[in-house]
Amino acid sequence: MLLIEEEMAVLEKGEVLQVAADRHDLVETVRSWVDENGHTVEEEYVASGVTTLIVRKGAAPAAKAT
Repeated sequence: MLLIEEEMAVLEKGEVLQVAADRHDLVETVRSWVDENGHTVEEEYVASGVTTLIVRKGAAPAAKAT
């Protein structure tokens, strides 16, 4: 996840990142992280046991009031 976060940080809003994973738990973690951080999964497909997600960078999440 750290590498995904680092790569998304350098992208501009609207640009895409391709993420490939062969572990279902990692795919679920990426989906959750995408939702929590205001990004969008544009495409998702599985081939030979590897899930590929195309993630579009969205706006930074709003700060939560404490």
